[in-house]
Amino acid sequence: MYIIGIDGGGTKTTGILAPATGQPLAQVQSGPANYHVVGEATTQTVLEGIVAELYEKGDIPPTSAVRLCLGMAGLGRPEDRKVIGKICDELGIYRNRILTHDAHIALIGGTEKQEGVIVISGTGAIVYGINTDGREARASGWGYLLGDEGSGYDIAIKGLQAVARAADGRGDRTELTDRILNKLELNEPSELIRWTYAASRDTIAQLAEVVFDTAKAADVVAEHIVDKAADELVCAAVSVIKQLKFTELSDIVLSGGNLIHQTMFADKLRHRFARIQPEASVQLPKHEPAYGAVLLAQASL
Repeated sequence: MYIIGIDGGGTKTTGILAPATGQPLAQVQSGPANYHVVGEATTQTVLEGIVAELYEKGDIPPTSAVRLCLGMAGLGRPEDRKVIGKICDELGIYRNRILTHDAHIALIGGTEKQEGVIVISGTGAIVYGINTDGREARASGWGYLLGDEGSGYDIAIKGLQAVARAADGRGDRTELTDRILNKLELNEPSELIRWTYAASRDTIAQLAEVVFDTAKAADVVAEHIVDKAADELVCAAVSVIKQLKFTELSDIVLSGGNLIHQTMFADKLRHRFARIQPEASVQLPKHEPAYGAVLLAQASL
């Protein structure tokens, strides 16, 4: 029996092949596989290519018994599992499979355990947890219109709004004005109107890095935006912890680009958790989500 773990993202897809012992034999990467982003046909093509390449790199026969675990945004919803399940049927993987959402495999990979809490801040944001009874809970992750507070998009938009407020005299002056305009090669704050409404969500979210850098330069406005983002993520985590009634929480994983690459931001969350969950180990992920999918499949064998 072999295991294939796949992290099907909106920008890239990673697959790992392992024997039942869990030690990776092969790893491959391809383009996005989230069908909400690329469509069902492309999702099927990407997944088919990932599986075929793993078989080839791992040098195992196509007839080998395989346990598949696929994590993808949205697979917590029955309607999405139905769509992806049909694609798996087309690939010849009928029953021996686990279809779950991306936060689930990120948590398992992050902790190497079947329980804990993960705080994710990338373009979007979500907090997800599983307790020792296997019960799940989540908070945030409502999307950029309804509320991804603490996400890269949220931080970037608040940075842009701070520039607009400062330009009007409705808010304090901030270095964000010069830094964002320089980043976008614009001359006046008013030019941000056209740029913002033409930009994609991912493009806007990239401006979060400017907000972080400005906060590191002791700009009060930028510092407030980053502090508020940290507060929102911790608030969501507290909600998940309460929902799951943890008597003793051992692991909180900080994941997503904003927490993995922005040490200052991650430290703000660590300091907040130290006050409210002092017994918990607050850590960066031990493994990538695709390997979390392998571990989840292995635990079900």
